[in-house]
Amino acid sequence: MMNKNEFWELIQESFQEGKWATDKQMEILIDKLANYSEEEILKFAKIYQVYDEAAYKSKLWAAAYVMNGGCSDDCFDYFKGWLISRGEEPYLNALIDPDSISDLDIAPDCDYFENEDMLSVPLQAFNKNIGTNDINIYFEKFREYELDSSETNEIIDSIEFGEDINIDWDDDDSESLRLVVPMLYDKYW
Repeated sequence: MMNKNEFWELIQESFQEGKWATDKQMEILIDKLANYSEEEILKFAKIYQVYDEAAYKSKLWAAAYVMNGGCSDDCFDYFKGWLISRGEEPYLNALIDPDSISDLDIAPDCDYFENEDMLSVPLQAFNKNIGTNDINIYFEKFREYELDSSETNEIIDSIEFGEDINIDWDDDDSESLRLVVPMLYDKYW
């Protein structure tokens, strides 16, 4: 049954089986998720949405900005997809201290910290499950499906945020970025 633990287990398994290759990881995750029921796939999507919305924090955005050499609204969504696709521990640690991302075992040639495909995993798994390419069916059911409030609260309660996670920074001021995420700044800027 889909819950936050199953969500993270699927991500972790696909990450390990994909062996660093994001495209391969997404293929594996879609294939695994497509074997679940329609309701469980929708639940996966809603769990993702809760984690994605919880990560909308300015200090994490600063990390994305530094790592990607700039970061628009869309870029930040894709960065959060990348972070979630790395697994539960990196995600939770980054919300306590985004500089913890610098400790991740990242391929030396990696210079792109976005995963736009992660956002469409539930859609692709759902359509594969029901045998259609009609995205409207998924989005209609997604809008109708809601997590139980206790499930949402359990997810939110499992996240610890750093005290300064919403610190202000100025993208026109390199020094402010260095002060917000010093280890990432030294490594990527």
